[in-house]
Amino acid sequence: MPENLAQLFPLLSLLPVVLAVGFMLGQWYLRYRNREQRTAFRLMKQVFDHTHDGVTITDPKGNIIAVNRTFTQVTGYREDEVIGKNPRILSSGYHDAAFYENYWQTLMRDGIWQGEIWNRRKDGEVFLEWLTCKVVKDARGEVSHYVAVFTDITEHRRQEARLEHATEHDRLTGLPNTATTLRELSRQIPNLQQRWCLALIDFDNFRLVNASYGFAVGDQLLTSLARRLRECGQSLVARHAADVFIVAFPLTGGNDDGERLAHINRARECLSKPFSVMGRLMEFSFSIGATVWDNASVPVADVLQQAELALHAAKSRSAGQTRFYTEDLRSENNPLARLQGLRDALSNHELSLHFQPLVTAESEQIHALEVLLRWDHPVMGRIPPDQFIPLAERHGLMELLGQWVLEQALKHYATWQQQGIAPHHIAVNVSPLEFQSENFVDNVRSALKKHQVAAQCLELELTEGVFVQQDVETLEKLDALSHQGIQLAIDDFGTGYSSLAYLKHLPVHKLKLDRAFVKGLPVNEADRAIVESTLALCRGLKMSVVAEGVENQAQADYLRRKGCDLLQGYYYGRPNDAQATTQLLIQQKVRAARAS
Repeated sequence: MPENLAQLFPLLSLLPVVLAVGFMLGQWYLRYRNREQRTAFRLMKQVFDHTHDGVTITDPKGNIIAVNRTFTQVTGYREDEVIGKNPRILSSGYHDAAFYENYWQTLMRDGIWQGEIWNRRKDGEVFLEWLTCKVVKDARGEVSHYVAVFTDITEHRRQEARLEHATEHDRLTGLPNTATTLRELSRQIPNLQQRWCLALIDFDNFRLVNASYGFAVGDQLLTSLARRLRECGQSLVARHAADVFIVAFPLTGGNDDGERLAHINRARECLSKPFSVMGRLMEFSFSIGATVWDNASVPVADVLQQAELALHAAKSRSAGQTRFYTEDLRSENNPLARLQGLRDALSNHELSLHFQPLVTAESEQIHALEVLLRWDHPVMGRIPPDQFIPLAERHGLMELLGQWVLEQALKHYATWQQQGIAPHHIAVNVSPLEFQSENFVDNVRSALKKHQVAAQCLELELTEGVFVQQDVETLEKLDALSHQGIQLAIDDFGTGYSSLAYLKHLPVHKLKLDRAFVKGLPVNEADRAIVESTLALCRGLKMSVVAEGVENQAQADYLRRKGCDLLQGYYYGRPNDAQATTQLLIQQKVRAARAS
């Protein structure tokens, strides 16, 4: 035996062992690979069954060979009920042959189709889905499968519809809002070549309803009014402002005067029947202002302003009157002629804030600043707030105006804080209509956060009419503001619906005694009795008292002796603009530094 062959012999004797080990390793590798494949398959099946999208797989002929769990949940069909069937069993019947022809042409041309499609569940309910269907081809380029993935978007579409409805309709009455109605009229005027009569119907003395029975009863009354207007056959009905409604109807005959009067009289007849209020039948009067829109080139805002001018003219006569627009109503002496100017005042920078100090009675140092709104019209000059604030309240501008005032006030206050001269509080007046806004509390919180002002620094002054309405919504808003740390004050106390009973139930921190009771101090005996009683009451309720309208030293001394906390009036400073107020705060800081 050759020497080198003898050397190989021991190795050759190990060959069966090597082959056996190799075979075992090969078997192990195959088992491992199969196990990996099975694991991967299980994972893919888990994903297939538990994805939030429905999945359908069909063969080249379009017959279903697999569906996932979401498919069965959405459609209501079990897997065994659809295997071997064509997906057309889900057809809703909403789409015509042209739709499906386009579907298949796009799918075969592009290899994919995406879009919305209406299908029907097993129980017959139609649903909307977003469908993506893709062609799957084999290695030879032949179609082997179709895979369809869909999402049920029915509820999403319903939410979109609800949101769209909410933005175009009044939340309380369900009627279209002003913008929606005017858009509709704008579309119909040029298309139908019709003349329209646009009328505004105002609920006379509606504030008395809210003041006497609360906002809940007032809301119920407005809802009843809206229902009657819909039922009396007017073409278009909308809610324009708090207690003002729009009715619009086409003029089809040759006698405009007679036709528009007939429509308005029909509306009056519907509203003349008594309303049920707290179980009692009560009658109310309504003022109406109307105008004819017969020229498509006239802007819709001008048409609405004409109706508003006519309404104001009707109300200036007496309650329950009707007035049609005429050119003589366009006069600078007519307060409603300023309405369009008020709408543009914000963008034209005609509005500004003034600030009046509230001083501590003992030290006569500025404790707070009350914010006062001013409107300087470029033609009419300064317009008093008692003229334009009611205008804003009546015509739905108060929420926008109030939010602007709050934002600007906090902006100035934040600047004074940065300069180290800010007083303890900034006091902002709140209109009852602004307070009624659904988003009022959220708007206040958002403004504080935006300007990084602590809630404890903000004081909201509300009239007694707001506090008297102890309905659930009002109390919830007051509690939410108080819990946030915002100070609440009753403004002009004693001039409205004063009731000692409601004070103990409300989260009020401060009471502002109206200037009417301060004017006669210290001589008038009745004024002294009212002031001293109020101060004693507030001490018991742990409320601060501000005396408004302090104009001389004698009044200030008397109020200080009787324990009044804060004083406000011309004696301590007239309202000034932001620049002058800044100088006043700087001077106070300098005096305080010198004194220390």
